[in-house]
Amino acid sequence: MTALKSKFFKLNRLILFMALTATVITFINSLYSNYQVQKEQLILQAMEVNKAYAKKLSETTDVFLTASLQQLAYSAKKTSVKMNSREALKEEAERLKYQTDTFNSIVISDAKGIAQATSPETLDLVGKKLVSTGSLTILKDRKLSISDPYISSLKNLLLVISAPIFDDNKKYLGFLGGTIYLKKTNILSSILGEHYYENGSYIYVIDKNKQVLYHPSQSRIGAYVNNNTGIEEIVTKKEGGMLLTNSNGIEMLAGYAEVPSTGWVVITQSPLESTQLPLTGIMMKVITRTLPMAFAVFLFIWIFARAISRPLQQLTDKAKLIDSPEVSKDIEKIDAWYVESLGLKRAILSGMKLLHRQIGQLQHDAKTDPLTNTSNRRAFQLRLEKQALLETPFSIVALDVDHFKHVNDSYGHSVGDEVLKRLGLIMTQCTKGDDMIARTGGEEFAILLSNTPLDNAVIFAENLRLTISEELFKTVGHITVSIGIAAWPNGSVSIDETLSLADNALYEAKDLGRNRCVVTR
Repeated sequence: MTALKSKFFKLNRLILFMALTATVITFINSLYSNYQVQKEQLILQAMEVNKAYAKKLSETTDVFLTASLQQLAYSAKKTSVKMNSREALKEEAERLKYQTDTFNSIVISDAKGIAQATSPETLDLVGKKLVSTGSLTILKDRKLSISDPYISSLKNLLLVISAPIFDDNKKYLGFLGGTIYLKKTNILSSILGEHYYENGSYIYVIDKNKQVLYHPSQSRIGAYVNNNTGIEEIVTKKEGGMLLTNSNGIEMLAGYAEVPSTGWVVITQSPLESTQLPLTGIMMKVITRTLPMAFAVFLFIWIFARAISRPLQQLTDKAKLIDSPEVSKDIEKIDAWYVESLGLKRAILSGMKLLHRQIGQLQHDAKTDPLTNTSNRRAFQLRLEKQALLETPFSIVALDVDHFKHVNDSYGHSVGDEVLKRLGLIMTQCTKGDDMIARTGGEEFAILLSNTPLDNAVIFAENLRLTISEELFKTVGHITVSIGIAAWPNGSVSIDETLSLADNALYEAKDLGRNRCVVTR
């Protein structure tokens, strides 16, 4: 037994075992690090997509509601001269009901709340006094309005979009109301329902009281959301993204945005589990690409492990400290006096460099936008915090491509991607070495100008705007950008508030007509 142990525990075999162990541990650690980075990126990407999607749906819903109010306001103006003719009022109600699919029903009331005309006629309300909560509120307020959801006298859960009717002398004559039945097929369900996903993702809408106004499952409409871990934050913040547990106990990645005209919140969410499904394929690619190199390094060590003596023992001792930043220098000092030990020494150093390069690549990927090769939001935030920690003043230039959706819709997303790549190159050419460019959203960028006062940042931004507007982009032609500018320090304003000031200035630039710079002082 002693002889067997002596034969088995030869130094070269011990070194071989150690090399195998180190290779496996390094391999597993590399896989784990890669897995965590990819997982986080997928989650952040899914959350950003949901946020953008919720924002787009809220804007679409707001456009519909605003257009409906305008339609009723115009009709109410025409109706003011027809209030003495029930036949004319009936004709107008029929037109509003059947000309579009906007409303489930139409009601025209006089100033006392007596229904003068309805469509469809099956409502059987003509000549009767309207006593529902919504009708009484409309009669009292006498203005363009979108009511809170309520139960009508016919036991329907609905909301009313209404316009007051005044004569030429501003005398109140009544109102014209279009109703949307929330538990029946309606225009809102048409707008939101066609975007239903098949991977467990879905969209729903709540009002300020957390009552569900739209849901893929009609049984949920009219109910109140209480057992959702993120609903309070959603109602409070109105816009953003988060990880939450829904009413069914499922972890979801949610994006949400407010409908400005009503205060409703559109929520799009997808299961966390389905978001992580691509990880399996990604990790298989990492394994297949890493294993050959790991095997080659191990084989190289095994070949030269036969002639081990003192130099190899020294290498073995140092290999145990492979995670130390100073170990490379120590290995270089080892006297590898024969070819075998010199080869192993070089192999270990090569493996360490490869590992450091891989880690460096992972860190680069975690901080870089893959499309434009600029920094991403995380790297930008870290840089802002560093600037603040070192008390180094800076200016922020927030930039957004004008009408970029039109580019994607007209020429396709691949052309849109080329525009963003070219835009990244132009910004890189316009900045200096210690500045930083980051892609913070789909077509949104932010530039950190280190040690640059606000006045100089304004000059830079204006030059950049002109440079971009004069650039001829392939296929698209000319594009323009809107820019917001802010500087830090600015009184007691934090870096997050400075970033918000730049964003607000950007939105102001868009509101003022786009293709311009707006500065926050």
